[in-house]
Amino acid sequence: MRNRLLIVSALVLTLVIASVIIVSASPPVQARGPAFKHLAGPASEVYSGMMALPNPAQLGVRSHSAMLPVHLQQQEGAFQWQALVPVDTADGVSFVLLSPQAENWRIDVKTPGERSRWSPLEKTPGVNVEKRVESFGYDGLAYPSIVYHIASRAPQGQWLVQITSSQAGDGYLIVGAESSYRLYAHLADYNLAVGERVGLVAYIYDANAASSGEPTPLSGVAHQMALRVMLPAGDEVMVEMFDDGKHRDGAAGDGVFGGDFVARSAGLYKAQIVARGITPHGQAFLRTSQHIFPVISKRAMLGENVTVARADDVRLTIGLPVRGLDEGALVRVYAEVWGVDDAGKAAPAAWIGGLSQVQQGRLSILFDSRWLSYAHIQPPLELRHVRLQDNATSIPLAMRSQLSLSLKSLPKAAVQPISQITPEMLVGPRPAQADVAPLTATASGGKLMLVHGYCSEGVWPTSDFTDVAVFQDYNQNRSHDEFARLIRDFGAQFPSFGVVAHSQGGAASLHLYTYYWSGLDYSSGDRLIQSVGTPYQGTALAGNLALLGEIFGAGCGPNWDLTYDGSALWLAGIPSWARSRVHYWTTSDEDVWWRWDYCSAATDIVLDDPEDGVVERWAGQLSGAYNHGHKEGWCHTNDMRDPAQFLDHDRNHEMNTYANR
Repeated sequence: MRNRLLIVSALVLTLVIASVIIVSASPPVQARGPAFKHLAGPASEVYSGMMALPNPAQLGVRSHSAMLPVHLQQQEGAFQWQALVPVDTADGVSFVLLSPQAENWRIDVKTPGERSRWSPLEKTPGVNVEKRVESFGYDGLAYPSIVYHIASRAPQGQWLVQITSSQAGDGYLIVGAESSYRLYAHLADYNLAVGERVGLVAYIYDANAASSGEPTPLSGVAHQMALRVMLPAGDEVMVEMFDDGKHRDGAAGDGVFGGDFVARSAGLYKAQIVARGITPHGQAFLRTSQHIFPVISKRAMLGENVTVARADDVRLTIGLPVRGLDEGALVRVYAEVWGVDDAGKAAPAAWIGGLSQVQQGRLSILFDSRWLSYAHIQPPLELRHVRLQDNATSIPLAMRSQLSLSLKSLPKAAVQPISQITPEMLVGPRPAQADVAPLTATASGGKLMLVHGYCSEGVWPTSDFTDVAVFQDYNQNRSHDEFARLIRDFGAQFPSFGVVAHSQGGAASLHLYTYYWSGLDYSSGDRLIQSVGTPYQGTALAGNLALLGEIFGAGCGPNWDLTYDGSALWLAGIPSWARSRVHYWTTSDEDVWWRWDYCSAATDIVLDDPEDGVVERWAGQLSGAYNHGHKEGWCHTNDMRDPAQFLDHDRNHEMNTYANR
């Protein structure tokens, strides 16, 4: 693959060198003029529920592994750690060592049938053990690991595991098994604010049992569950979990466990659920799940004194009174406008929202009155399902089920016949291009922007593309919103641009197109945003990597937007018209019958197949966008078993041909 890339680069370099612009994303070029789009969507999106807040019970982590903290203690001139580790299946058992000193660690075992003597793990009696040195992580944040894999005939029962080293050190041992008995764990709700009780819920289920959506809990299987919580300041607390019907766990004795604690400070929390029990086949098991979630400093309160004023001959400005937020705070707003249909029944005309800043205790959103004519809705009008979300985390700040709108008169546009939704109805009046791209006088035309992912460096081979600008915000941890604004400001030096993005860069580009005016809105072509390997619905690795930061150093740091919950809260604000401008691909390792298939042997025991070493195929889907298919034999990034997905030159040439600029 490397030779092919060098040959292609040599052939085309002289043709494209003049059209490749590589500029750092900082310092950014600030865009001027109206910053935010005034978002809206039709009543069909209200009825479908696509803009509703997600249910955390449907976003659980599904774990078939246990991540065990290792603390080496000095004993007789060496440093050791021991633990009993239950193995409840004979097939597909993996042990992963994660530590900066892992290469100096010796791991020995006593299997259930060999209690009399220790054996090196790679020489476990009666089984074939494959050893590999791998990376555990995603994009630019990956930690070295050592993987021992037993494909079949692993002795079932309690394994005594011992790790020995000549020096002190901490780390983790991950034990994964292809057992059908798995742990399902999720947040109890999204009341993630200081002073609130934050809860997690978990249960064991059988992955072989037929079910749709949430799995079915197994009662009488899990005997003990505990919640280990790492506070923002670094302290650690243990919380017992109960199946008593009193801890947001459902009915007593139903197999569902719950535990909660009062959040005393704002910041990022890390949590691990530890579950022990006996399978229906009599085998002891141990499972853990890892989570991260932010707790915000305060909530807000929406008042009832809503103001309505004419912004122009078409639009109304709706002012929402809000308490508890600082002046100038940037908030995401969502509200549904309801009235009366031709049959005299209450019905929605549209939803409205977007970004808004607190000014004199109010948040302002625009409502295009043409939605009333389009949906055949008449006064009296009211707002329903009003919500405010923190812009940095998407966590709900305040909600009201209903707020009345007092109108003296409607703009004429509200009663003029209209049969088609216009772009202005979806995003508001379009600003002048000079306000969005103020430095176009020196630009040579529209560009194709190549965007990398989370904590990453440049990944795209520029020789596969023409008329490109390479976005550079290397080795950084950004929320989708921060990432989006950097793309916007970098692109402000061009009259227009389209995007080819890898991993988080795809979500950040979609966020930009949804909430902000940018050069994306002035581009032309067949495909506005094209992405490969983007975790639109998150990745299970986010929680695991947060724990590893304790022993390897913070690195780029954990990212809430890349978790299942953070992604779902973010997606609740992305309308269908924005999703429809995204073209995406997913990939996975090459699946063959005669070997252990994986992109990363280390992350394989955390993710569900098929996956690309970072993103599970299901989590890479974006409903409402153009799915160009799934391709085997390509992994998420470099140093995995198969080539990196961004080095697929055939796909790159296709994206270049159809890209907006």
